[in-house]
Amino acid sequence: MMLEHGWFAAHLPGRGPVRLSERALPALLGRGSLMLEFALMQGETGPMPLLHLGDQTGWTWFLSISLDAQGVLNLVQRQGAAVQALTLDISADCQAGGRMRLCFSWDCKLDETRLTLEAIDGGQLRQRVGQGAMALSRAELSALAKGRSPAQIGPRVEWLAFGSHIQPVGPSACFAPATPIATPEGERPAASLKAGDLVMTVDAGPQPLLWSGRIALPALGSMRPVRLCAPSFGETRDLWLSPQHRVAMRGAAVEYLFGEDEVLVPVHHLVDGISAQQPDRPCVLTWHGLLLQGHHLLIADGCRVESLSIGRLARNPALARTTCLADLVARMDLPVHAFPARRPLAPFEAQALAAGRRQRRSTVAA
Repeated sequence: MMLEHGWFAAHLPGRGPVRLSERALPALLGRGSLMLEFALMQGETGPMPLLHLGDQTGWTWFLSISLDAQGVLNLVQRQGAAVQALTLDISADCQAGGRMRLCFSWDCKLDETRLTLEAIDGGQLRQRVGQGAMALSRAELSALAKGRSPAQIGPRVEWLAFGSHIQPVGPSACFAPATPIATPEGERPAASLKAGDLVMTVDAGPQPLLWSGRIALPALGSMRPVRLCAPSFGETRDLWLSPQHRVAMRGAAVEYLFGEDEVLVPVHHLVDGISAQQPDRPCVLTWHGLLLQGHHLLIADGCRVESLSIGRLARNPALARTTCLADLVARMDLPVHAFPARRPLAPFEAQALAAGRRQRRSTVAA
């Protein structure tokens, strides 16, 4: 059964609007999420406009999101006399640079708004919660999708998408639902596994699942899926993973470069167009996540793939409650993953390993 999702549409600069659902836009969206991605050079701050939606003459109604010179994200929304503002200090992320994902969610019934910034490459998550939620109209939503007046999308924005749901942020699902996962009774599709079921791990034998769940995400930008082709990874079939998810890599190159028997590499670094591909097909995809008490290596058709890693998220319950693991937070069952199953490679290390793999695959001219 397909997972229902709330995404309506997206805008890709240079390509225009993309429909993500057959549903018609509502007259008024009192509950929803707006997500966008942009990139920063190391040490870069603003002023940098990301999004402006609304009147620029009388300034009586608008939604504006921008990054200032101090590295602070500013969200200001006005509808007549009503005004709300949220600020989020991301100066540390600006110093590191890299790809950023911003999610703005609002719920008029609860009178709550939420601004979340995820540093995609570094994994940091920052959030600010406020009040004064305001609905968006059909005309405003349509303008966002088209990227036309009264919407102005900043030149650094790579894409944006919006929907009628409150989007969970942070650690997320990573397996295509049909991915075969090794269990003590044999392989089972990831989507058929439930909390309490045993799965086989490389490093700790059978382990019970703490959480098994799904999430729907637009296949855009840094969230475009990666196809790991058999037999380079899976033994009998291609594996589809979310791009930030990590697989275990072994071999002489790993030992030579890093002095380790096995390391963890985000699959987007392995994309070479041959054994690992990343198609560009805008749509919404359903991903399945598997969380264990510890961080371990699962087995997917013979390929060693990490279980969901959440680090020390449990030490920030307020933030954890806005992720897809909210039920575990309510039960105080969210684990702390203090140590990864294998050493994760830094981005530059993963790029060096990937470059070596591509070079070994290339044809040598006589």
